[in-house]
Amino acid sequence: KEIMPDLNCAQVNDATLKIQSAYRGFKTRKELKESGEDLPDLKAADVVDATIKIQSAYKGFKTRQMIKQHKEIMPDLNCAQVNDATLKIQSAYRGFKTRKELKESGEDLPDLKAADVVDATIKIQSAYKGFKTRQMIKQHKEIMPDL
Repeated sequence: KEIMPDLNCAQVNDATLKIQSAYRGFKTRKELKESGEDLPDLKAADVVDATIKIQSAYKGFKTRQMIKQHKEIMPDLNCAQVNDATLKIQSAYRGFKTRKELKESGEDLPDLKAADVVDATIKIQSAYKGFKTRQMIKQHKEIMPDL
């Protein structure tokens, strides 16, 4: 008994498409040869424009199709965890980039144990903590104005 291939298999579908497209191309070339018509000049401006339009439409179609298939895999960009992760990645990269630029320019990083640097650090941190606290209080007043 002959075993038939699984028609839903991706490899079988790909092979089927290749065979069909090769046959259609052969059939079209044969019909053009028999009818005596010439193939269009592939370097003509209108043919090039049409080719680009067709290719861009197809690429857009394939991209939309891929996005549609992988929609459940892609993260929700409005999710708080995704935003936090994005910020961490961006800040890590910006720090790396800044350190690299400082190293290339020959400037040294400040001594973090120097008294003036420690004082400036504490001042900046306390100003930022105050800012965040005021921001949080403002948000809570907007949410619960009766308090």
